[in-house]
Amino acid sequence: MEGEGQGGSRRTPRCLLLGSGEFEPWVGQAELEALSSAGGDGTVVVLATASAPEGDAAFGRWNEMGLEHYAALGLLARALPVRTREDAELPAHAKVVSKASLVFFSGGNPEYLARTLEGTPLWSAVLQALDRGAVYGGCSAGAMIAGAAQRSGPARGRFRFSGGLGLCPGDVFGVHWDSTFMRVLRPAVVRRVPAGCRLVGIAERTAILTGERGWRVLGDGAVEVRDGLIRRSYRAGEVIPDGPVTARP
Repeated sequence: MEGEGQGGSRRTPRCLLLGSGEFEPWVGQAELEALSSAGGDGTVVVLATASAPEGDAAFGRWNEMGLEHYAALGLLARALPVRTREDAELPAHAKVVSKASLVFFSGGNPEYLARTLEGTPLWSAVLQALDRGAVYGGCSAGAMIAGAAQRSGPARGRFRFSGGLGLCPGDVFGVHWDSTFMRVLRPAVVRRVPAGCRLVGIAERTAILTGERGWRVLGDGAVEVRDGLIRRSYRAGEVIPDGPVTARP
């Protein structure tokens, strides 16, 4: 899986992306699997930055949930207090991230998350960790920012999102794809997919994990992939191959 991320040509890193349900028991086995071959110091860094616009209570709650979840898996985790772009500029936070084996971004506001991280030392540290074999983990907003960095126009509205940070440059990620509110928003999401990219819609409590042949689906729901006029659906255990989507025989 080759692509170009921020800072030049790079190989798409190992990623675990969730449509919803971070820090719940269902995803634990997938996280342990992703970490089994990861580089880094064995630690997990939890970043609830996307929830910062909701206030300190929400931010603290997501951090606490993350720490409890990883403790139950027997993993050493640290939640970093990165609420603002100024926090993302701090060298101390970047240093912690650069050594981790899993860097996990939980849900919230994807536009806020992407623009808070873009071009900061913290994001550079994420890329450094991934180059050393760490895993990028993201749920909802955290999954969305892993997608294509191409901008399809200005961000507008409550659910605005103007583009990811390019870890997976050929894909745009939709999340909560089977939820009632997302069914209403799907047409707008589809229209904003940049030319040359495919749309990967991840259902709630469903995840995709990079592998040698493409994205492997895990969890309860389906993943819908749209490439132009072609749509295909994948369920747990199936692999979404790299490259253009083809119709089923």
